[in-house]
Amino acid sequence: MYLQLFDTAAESLESVFGEGNAGGLRRLRLVPSHQLQFIHPERFPPPGQRGYDDIILSDQHLIFAPGYMITDVDVLPELAEFSEPAETSSQGVFFNPSIQIVLPKIRPDVTIWIHRNREVRWIAFIGDRNGFFRCVGTPTQPLRLAIQAQTGTHTGRNQTVLSFAGSVSQPAYYMDGIENEDLINPLADFDESFSFDFNS
Repeated sequence: MYLQLFDTAAESLESVFGEGNAGGLRRLRLVPSHQLQFIHPERFPPPGQRGYDDIILSDQHLIFAPGYMITDVDVLPELAEFSEPAETSSQGVFFNPSIQIVLPKIRPDVTIWIHRNREVRWIAFIGDRNGFFRCVGTPTQPLRLAIQAQTGTHTGRNQTVLSFAGSVSQPAYYMDGIENEDLINPLADFDESFSFDFNS
């Protein structure tokens, strides 16, 4: 599935890269949490990452359900951000990851997508502008979608804001990448209904 949220392709609007510590997100992919399982890294560390095996995922750790769906979301770095504040309680430290995306204009296609997916729990794959990739949320501690739409006044913005947030027991996992070849183990024995088509 492909969710285009801009009138113009994001690539032609995106800010120039090359900043020393660039802010914002440049890539966002979503998968329903019930369509993905983890083999936790501490049980199956990837090669070469022995010192950091509890925070890094590879395709060896991801098991997609047959017929799974990944949604690619157009993002502009200046309108998309990720935060992950930590809190301490009597039960220990937990993290509150949040991804916020501002979508220009309140449009029918965005409203329809929200209506169809408002009850879905999500796992997000994000890429920032410094070359780092993360997996946000887990199958057992997924992200929830929240929406805010407003027309603004004559000096304000007409926009829809999507927020994906949750509460998890560990910081977002790091990944080598979030493209198809990074997420899908080509040696896995998939069901015939498995599909590589993310844009259907």
